[in-house]
Amino acid sequence: MPLKSGVYTVIDLASNADFTKYTYNQVYAGATGTAVINGTSVKMVGGSTIDVLVKSISGTDIYVIGSPINVINGPQTLSHYPNP
Repeated sequence: MPLKSGVYTVIDLASNADFTKYTYNQVYAGATGTAVINGTSVKMVGGSTIDVLVKSISGTDIYVIGSPINVINGPQTLSHYPNP
């Protein structure tokens, strides 16, 4: 897992989370309710966030925030050529 920079590029509704394309590192509650994060039920207050590596998620009005996997696992150089 990369160092957490606090800058994310994608937000998805929990029901639309795509774990093949994105790595999610934060959960946001759009309204007070219960989120099931990585198999654990968590009561959340509307407007609150939890910083956690999300492997699975469900809930109503719950959002996941993260970045594309290729940004997380990509090469350390900015070129398309192998590292020297």
